[in-house]
Amino acid sequence: MEQEPTPIIELIGLILFLGSITFLIGALFQTYILWRNKKSLLSSLTVIILTRILTVISSYFIWAFWELPIDILFLFFFLPAVLPEMILSLLILKLFGNEIFKSKKPMHNKELC
Repeated sequence: MEQEPTPIIELIGLILFLGSITFLIGALFQTYILWRNKKSLLSSLTVIILTRILTVISSYFIWAFWELPIDILFLFFFLPAVLPEMILSLLILKLFGNEIFKSKKPMHNKELC
């Protein structure tokens, strides 16, 4: 018996299901960085949604070429989504002008004041 091809929409649904925790953690990280940088709600939603779309697309291609002898799930992390999530989250935040590692208090030199 021959196997029917899987529709792309079902594969995307499976990626969203398997990577839901990974995507949620990435979205929470981006939300915190955007909140700390005091960005508008529209700008924040744009960054978060754009990152999730690019991460799902990247996860699909990584999963398609997955040749490693390990399983694609490590505990509750979808491994093909972890690498794009880490790279794209930081990259898109930087492209939209956010500071990732922002110091809380500026250091002042008392001798100059």
